[in-house]
Amino acid sequence: MADAILEVEKLTKRFGDFTAVQDLTFEVQPDEVFGFLGPNGAGKSTTIKMLCGVLTPTSGSARAMGYDLFTQADHVRAQIGYMSQKFSLLDDLTVLENLAYFGQLYGLQGAKLKDEIQLRIRELQLKPLENLLVAGLSTGEKQRVALASSTLHRPRMLFLDEPTSGVDPLRRRLFWEAMDDLVKDGMTILVTTHNLGEADQCDRLAFIMSGRLMAYGRPRTLKEGMGRQVLELRSERFRELQAAALKQPGILSAELMGRGVRLALPAGQPTAAVLAGLRGQGLSFEAGPAEAPSLEDLFIDLVQQSRAQEV
Repeated sequence: MADAILEVEKLTKRFGDFTAVQDLTFEVQPDEVFGFLGPNGAGKSTTIKMLCGVLTPTSGSARAMGYDLFTQADHVRAQIGYMSQKFSLLDDLTVLENLAYFGQLYGLQGAKLKDEIQLRIRELQLKPLENLLVAGLSTGEKQRVALASSTLHRPRMLFLDEPTSGVDPLRRRLFWEAMDDLVKDGMTILVTTHNLGEADQCDRLAFIMSGRLMAYGRPRTLKEGMGRQVLELRSERFRELQAAALKQPGILSAELMGRGVRLALPAGQPTAAVLAGLRGQGLSFEAGPAEAPSLEDLFIDLVQQSRAQEV
């Protein structure tokens, strides 16, 4: 495995008596999309802001591209891009004027600046928007402009803080396709999200709950590591079915999913006896095939673990 482009150890941030991030330790490999997943308020944005230099950590360390991220920031700042939740665009300027402004902040000038602007305009399909004021753009359009502005200087690491919040599914998909192109261009992307579909597209994930790292690794590995299989049961009497399942031996959990119940069982356990036991109680239902757990199953499990630790 290549040397990590980012190494974080025991990163902590406190605001008075409140601990927003506690002892985060992880590493990010070059040319990957690394996702921070967790509910709102979990500490994802605080983590990103510390790694970008927007917030000063209370304790802990981080090394990026061989340099101390907090004491040698001047050596890495030019190689970092950052896109915040609110995009940081200037509403009273056009798209082109915004790109020129941010490009100059990154030290680009003359023909180099013009070339990079035109490259991003082509890649992110901004040509019809280039002479429009940013104030009149939709959220999805502003999103693309913000991504263009944060990548003009071709950073080695790009931090994206909830970049698709409030964006429709089609725009979200297009945005992730654009991110894939940036990775092919040699960028390493760190992105915060609470969207499970987006998280499943990341090369690796860090699940953060209440400021703590609850799980860390590749999505498939994390799901397999649960040691579970799941069954979806559909029934008009879904609440009765859930209550009965929670009392059935061999069932680890039973969660309501719409008008059905999602059962979790140990991986490899035969399901016939479990289903027969439920039908033996006079319950009628349709059962789907056993399948591997999803990120949603993992997410729910980690939330429950986090709550148990807080009690």
